[in-house]
Amino acid sequence: MDSRLAPLLTRGESLTRAEYRVLSHLTGHPLLVGKVTVRELAQATYVSTATIMRLCQKLGFSGYSELIWHCKQLLSASPHIASEAPAAQSDAVPALFERFLSNYRRTFQWVTPEKMALFSQLLREKEHFFLYGAGFSWLFAEYLTKKLQVLGKTAFISGPGDSRAIFLSNASRYEVFIAVSRSGETEQVLDKARIAQNVGMKVVAFTRASPNSLAAMADLHFALYDEGIHFAAQADGITSFESNLVLLIDLLLLQAMT
Repeated sequence: MDSRLAPLLTRGESLTRAEYRVLSHLTGHPLLVGKVTVRELAQATYVSTATIMRLCQKLGFSGYSELIWHCKQLLSASPHIASEAPAAQSDAVPALFERFLSNYRRTFQWVTPEKMALFSQLLREKEHFFLYGAGFSWLFAEYLTKKLQVLGKTAFISGPGDSRAIFLSNASRYEVFIAVSRSGETEQVLDKARIAQNVGMKVVAFTRASPNSLAAMADLHFALYDEGIHFAAQADGITSFESNLVLLIDLLLLQAMT
């Protein structure tokens, strides 16, 4: 987000989730200001033009044109970055960063354009998502849940601490089951994926790239390169898998919104 547009967010206490999504999109993409029509903005954020007009009024503007004019004024008020960047230092980036970046690139042996397009299609066509993760994977399932909610989707997250009955009683309400499991062999995750299959939900899985049971049953599987030697590697082992998973999630969501 451009910090110069931040004052707009402080005026949005009474906004609905859809209205806030529009405002977040606009403040997060300052280059769009003055170049995107109200209809194009509505399409990009999955709302109606009427929603955008209500947003403008809640922010104290008479309409979209006045909102855009105000944004332009904010953007021209002060520079966004320092005019003189600090001198680059050869040792500023740790060597491990290059390894993490290399592993992210390796992941795209399996994350094909076709798979990304299928994920985008699910996001456009489906509204109800059930997410599941165990252990550290729950954190990343929660991250994706929050992102889907910001996009206006109905997204619910569950984990091993929840009763199996919670999933059984709610499965029929959801259209897509998304599971995050580094190993792809966690029994609680596999159990929920089987139930999801049986009730007709689409199953999307994020796992490491080695063959695993969850990947085999998923309708759409995203495999990530993992430098861990064995699928049962210690949970506290620090690898690029988790950080690359977040990067992949953000990339998939960004492509789905464009």
